[in-house]
Order: sequence, then C-alpha cells, then structure tokens
Amino acid sequence: MLAGAVILGLSYVYVRRFLSPFNLPPLALVTWQMGLALLILAVSTNFSGMASILKDWRAATGVVVGLGIPGTGVAFLIYYYLLQELGAVAASGSTYITPTVALLIGWAAGERVGILEVAAIALILASIALLQIGRQRAVRETEQAVRAGTARP
Repeated sequence: MLAGAVILGLSYVYVRRFLSPFNLPPLALVTWQMGLALLILAVSTNFSGMASILKDWRAATGVVVGLGIPGTGVAFLIYYYLLQELGAVAASGSTYITPTVALLIGWAAGERVGILEVAAIALILASIALLQIGRQRAVRETEQAVRAGTARP
C-alpha cells in the first residue's frame, strides 16, 4: 500500500513537471495512459477468471459501464484536467476524497460506521481544507508581490 501511495504521489509531480509543458489535452493523456496500461495488463494478467464474468451479461456490463467508463476513464480525464488547471499539490488533494465517498456509500448500503471512521472523515476533510487555504494564501501573496513590484517607479 505504501508503494502505491508513493507511486501515485510521484505521478502527480511527474505529469506536472514533464507532461504539462507540452499543453496536451487531458483526453490525449488519458488515451495514452489507458492504452499503455492495457498493454501491460494484457501481458501480465491471468485471464482464467474472466470467463465467469462473461457468462453473465449483467456482470460484464457492470464491469465495463460501472468500473471502466466512470471509474477509470472519466476519473483519469478529471485527474489530468485538475493537474493542468490546479497543479500537482491541489490535484492530489482530490485523492483524499475517495475514501470518504467510499465510506459514505458503504454507510448508505447498510455498513456500520463507527466513531473512528467519522474521525477519519473529519481529518481528511480538514486536510483538504488546509491544502486549499494554503493554496489561496500562496496565490494572494504572489499577487501582492506582483502588485508591489509593478507599483514601484
């Protein structure tokens, strides 16, 4: 899990530093990323369990429509859009919302949510708020510095 978190964090910085200067549209980046991921998965995946999913058309449709399109395709499109518009730090803040949404969906589906889970959601939301407050403060300070620099004769 730690390796996954490190790789995800590095991906934000990598995309912002090395791919953003090319001003590629988010859809182009998503297409390349998903295409390369498909090739890697095609080589490294054991396909023996897929037959049971394909036997039930509802399961196959659920995988494609529920997981593939919104869960991966649209999510990556939003990811690259946020990176392009907000930067790596602000865009990475969006990944903190995922466990909160999953917990709320689980609660709505009847799972028990205890005080520890509620505290975790509060901590996540407070962290997102701190990220946004820090970002807004940095933007204000930059604007003030620019105004102060242009006001001098």
